[in-house]
Amino acid sequence: MNLFRKELKSGLKPFLFWTLGLFVFIIAGILKSSAAMADGQFMTELINKFPRIVVVAMGMANIDISQFAGFYAVLMQYVFVLAAVYAAYLGSNAVSRESVDKTYEFLFTKPRSRSYILARKLLAALVYFTLYACLNLLFSVLAVRQLALDVDYLWLYLRFSVAMWAVGLVFFSIAAMFAASMRVSERGARAGNLTVLATYALAVVYDLFEKPGAIRLLTPFRYFLNTEVLDSVVQPLYLVLCVALAIAFLLIAFIRFEKRDLGAV
Repeated sequence: MNLFRKELKSGLKPFLFWTLGLFVFIIAGILKSSAAMADGQFMTELINKFPRIVVVAMGMANIDISQFAGFYAVLMQYVFVLAAVYAAYLGSNAVSRESVDKTYEFLFTKPRSRSYILARKLLAALVYFTLYACLNLLFSVLAVRQLALDVDYLWLYLRFSVAMWAVGLVFFSIAAMFAASMRVSERGARAGNLTVLATYALAVVYDLFEKPGAIRLLTPFRYFLNTEVLDSVVQPLYLVLCVALAIAFLLIAFIRFEKRDLGAV
């Protein structure tokens, strides 16, 4: 049995569903950017009238949406949340699917260690998330071509796609850790989703303060700030932090999975 291939086959249908959602969201969002740019002055004045908490919650803090790059950055903040939820789903599902489907006895009686099996399940899930990030780049390119812009923003799309993958990797590993650590599978999945929600709330709090301090370290959604990505600046500290956190959480997941009661649901 080729476990890696089996996992890819099992994850194909959900991947197509999430990809369709990403496609519709990006295409619709980018095509609407022409209206925002056409009424740039009006949109800027309108946004300035909103309470700051509303502007921050909408992901528009310190961003000029009258310019395409700014509008795209705001759009990507919503895509980041979508990607984080999908990443959390992938990490949790890779660990717990057999327990939920009651097929763990068939899989884990094979002459392979639990770590061997889990590694291939997580790798297959990570392949899908990597493809998801690549499709974000592709859909952005295809959508923007319809606007016939004079400036080539390819590197901007690439920077945001890489940032999205790095942030998603953190939530992927956190969800896998929770799924492996909790006896009831549904609780692990719920904990992963709550982590996405809590860290996004912290991201909003971060934007509310002029000097938020260490709050940035607590929310992956602010590891790559819009203003920095737009200026072609990527802080190596936060890129390394994403990888380090992912490694740490996955290591805990493997340790806990070795001790987990696979019959628990």
